[in-house]
Amino acid sequence: MSRQPKPPTPELTSEDDGLWRLLFPEAHARAHLVRLDQSLQEILARHTSLEAPVLQLLGEMSAAASLLSGSLKFEGSVLLQLHGDGPVRLAIAECSADLNIRGTATCDQSQVILPNADLKSLVNRQGQGRLSLILDPQKPGQSPYQGIVGLQADRLSAAVEDYMTQSEQVQTRIWLACDGQRAAGLMIQQMPQEGGHTRTPTPHHQEGYRRLCLLGDTLQSQELLTTPAQRLLHQLFWDENARLLEQQPVQFHCPCSRMRVGRMLTGLGRAEVEDILGEQGRVEIHCHFCNTAYQFDPIDCARLFTETDLGLEASTGPGPSQTRH
Repeated sequence: MSRQPKPPTPELTSEDDGLWRLLFPEAHARAHLVRLDQSLQEILARHTSLEAPVLQLLGEMSAAASLLSGSLKFEGSVLLQLHGDGPVRLAIAECSADLNIRGTATCDQSQVILPNADLKSLVNRQGQGRLSLILDPQKPGQSPYQGIVGLQADRLSAAVEDYMTQSEQVQTRIWLACDGQRAAGLMIQQMPQEGGHTRTPTPHHQEGYRRLCLLGDTLQSQELLTTPAQRLLHQLFWDENARLLEQQPVQFHCPCSRMRVGRMLTGLGRAEVEDILGEQGRVEIHCHFCNTAYQFDPIDCARLFTETDLGLEASTGPGPSQTRH
């Protein structure tokens, strides 16, 4: 399907890192566009040992997690997780409700990664790959929800589409791109819910959704990565009576802290922490998302449990024993 030419609208200011939402009332559909620049660079700067195809996958996962988080009315974090038997054993991208993102990947160094490796060769080499979508609630006492599907696709976008169709029963198309410095994604969804009840889209709505997807299929990766957001949305959907709802910034943020780690250690129990101290002389916890190491010596650990016994918030001591690599 080709786009019809039309004079462009005046350029609007676009932030490099943001999420844009569009509504198509006539098609009973919606679209989300995400652009990650500085936020992605902050993620990748903490994983410089990863090879280029893994960094590209992590960028696409970060864009996909942002799209999914932006589309869900959920107070908490959305985690997109890949795990399998290829050189990438585990990859995670997490996006909170206020669009704070972080990501990490763990690789099997004994397996070779080819420069043009696709999703299947990275994660699903022997057919053991899985994609998980985890909703981690913000409110205490609520349990996370996890949905898992097998990986059949060669591209992450197709894998997420498969998940949304199988597990969420929402017609979804996704286009993702990452060049190692920036990442971007476009998601178009048919909206089956109306008034709190399941509503089957009419033939008119289905035709409108199909037309929007055909327009999305005209996108080139470089266009998705480099064209300013409002201009790209206008060029794609100028004739679809779309309503631009809002823009929300996206930023890198890792919520780990020395205090959080201290609470986690007290949760392990005094006996287990003392066993670690006896073997290693200190306890070291490494955050794989932001590459920060937290070290606790015997005095730090004793203070943790003393404050816990007294019912105080663990201060975990001064900060010099926190190191960043």
